[in-house]
Amino acid sequence: MTADTASARVASPGRRLIVEVRWGASAGSKGVLEPGRVLQVGRAETAGLSVPGDASMSELHFELAWDGTHCTLRDLKSGTGTLLDGQRVEESQVSHGGWVRAGMTDFSVHVEAMTPPNRPAVAELPVRKALEARALKALVSQSGLLFAVMDAAQDARVLVLLRESVEEYRSLYDGPQGDVLAEVAPLLVSLPRDSRLLESLVQEGWGMNWGLFLTSQRPFKDVRRHLRKFLMIQDSTGQELYFRFYDPRVLPIFLPRCSPEQLQEFFGGIDSFLMEGSAGERLLRFSVRERKIRRDEVSLVSA
Repeated sequence: MTADTASARVASPGRRLIVEVRWGASAGSKGVLEPGRVLQVGRAETAGLSVPGDASMSELHFELAWDGTHCTLRDLKSGTGTLLDGQRVEESQVSHGGWVRAGMTDFSVHVEAMTPPNRPAVAELPVRKALEARALKALVSQSGLLFAVMDAAQDARVLVLLRESVEEYRSLYDGPQGDVLAEVAPLLVSLPRDSRLLESLVQEGWGMNWGLFLTSQRPFKDVRRHLRKFLMIQDSTGQELYFRFYDPRVLPIFLPRCSPEQLQEFFGGIDSFLMEGSAGERLLRFSVRERKIRRDEVSLVSA
């Protein structure tokens, strides 16, 4: 981020600071700082953000202080030093989107909801807002834990929203593949009902084929493990292909063609899949009842 850009994006007081482990041990872990707080990062269990699997990191390696507007990084006399945007530092200001390296682990630093959305034309706003409000209400009313699988390849805004959120998210890809495809990966997101991120995903992405939502009684790691089974499928010739089940245009075609055994395997611990339909004018809900696919539709257009 350039100096001009940084000066144009001044954090509003009250927003939280998000520190995310991007690569290395504990990838996907986040630390969240309220204004006026300090977060210590290191290998020790007592660290505010602990990375126990990185033997190159000091017990307490560095700390970040956040006053609601500015973030200050301080190296805690670590054994291998701390890098900020590639430069070794002892103390320095960290800009929104800054990169920190400690030991063998990389971190990113973002301010919550820092980047403003790209709004549609003014003439479209009343209609869109009504659809989004009804879609959000319908999603919040679902029982069970709520998750989303968002497609980073669909819009660069997806990753921006996730990185500037306190909610847990992880790519469905792992290892070297995950690193190479980080910018275009399907991303599983945990969405509490009062989540600011849930509201943002609906307000900005509904009707744009960003992904789908799902409900489950299982925790995040179990849902991710289950969904990873379906990233690749074989065609009639045995060739492996990427299966974009998280595209809301795919499951409405795929699920009705599945056998009862296939439905049982695909749903696993998933209670329902929810997605946009008819250019965002309907919410589609798929579940399994008596070994058959059940499709429910909710109109989001006012009578």
